[in-house]
Amino acid sequence: MNFAEKLKTLRKQKGISQEQLAEKIYVSRQAITKWESGNGIPDIENLLAISSLFNESLDSLLSEEKSLISKNEFLYNSRTEYDLDSPKKIDLKIGTAHELIIEKTGDEKIQVIAASNKLSYLSQQVKVKIVEDKRRMDVIVKHTADLSDIAALENLFILVRIPAKFVADMELEAELENLKIRDINFDTIEFDGKAKNVFVTNTSGHVELNTNSNLSVEVGGAKGKIDLNHFHAVSKISFAEGQNYYLKNAGRLTRFVDSNARVISGKREKDNPQLETDLIVELNGWKSEVQVL
Repeated sequence: MNFAEKLKTLRKQKGISQEQLAEKIYVSRQAITKWESGNGIPDIENLLAISSLFNESLDSLLSEEKSLISKNEFLYNSRTEYDLDSPKKIDLKIGTAHELIIEKTGDEKIQVIAASNKLSYLSQQVKVKIVEDKRRMDVIVKHTADLSDIAALENLFILVRIPAKFVADMELEAELENLKIRDINFDTIEFDGKAKNVFVTNTSGHVELNTNSNLSVEVGGAKGKIDLNHFHAVSKISFAEGQNYYLKNAGRLTRFVDSNARVISGKREKDNPQLETDLIVELNGWKSEVQVL
């Protein structure tokens, strides 16, 4: 049962309406509707409020969202582990996959898990190569010639877990349907490639998304900065209820618009805002538009 189904079930078991639940945790009824329809997940403060109200642990509420891979719900998986003893800049090259998840682990090993329900020869078709020196680690995930990019884009899931105390800078290169960065603190994560959907949840750090493809970005409980380095793209960004953010337009012929396509920020800004805010979202690049939902 995913979070949306679990929230709806708990609410009905308690015999309260969406409006009553909203009043109890001090959010709007629209927020409850959004969460129960599967269009978003609450930020950490609201998750804690829901956890307390229904006497459910966070792990129980988010068990499916945490990772299907970690619950061994895939038929086939292949795991690679490598010891880390100090912070390193990690260069992660994935190639083509349906989903890439980046999260922390309490271990001192970096873990790379490939999983699928359809790729029965996964351990032979997907290979992980790790090369390191004192300051850098290259993690390369490749699939063999008999696994097509189309099959990988539809059926291959990659989970990368990084030891919490060794997280530093990371560069990602991939072609994906989904990129999920969650439950992790870092200096900078820079993504180059293509992705249809990006989820940044319960993170702290600087995320750079460098792409000329259209994106759907969902943000919840994030602190730091997100750079949308777009080139001739039309994208959307949405924020969890209560997320504090500031929009900064720093590109050429770029702008933010609201859900009715009215311009929010259409002029290039020269200086960073001197505001108390959890998150700055900066639009760079050329001839791009981001709709804020």
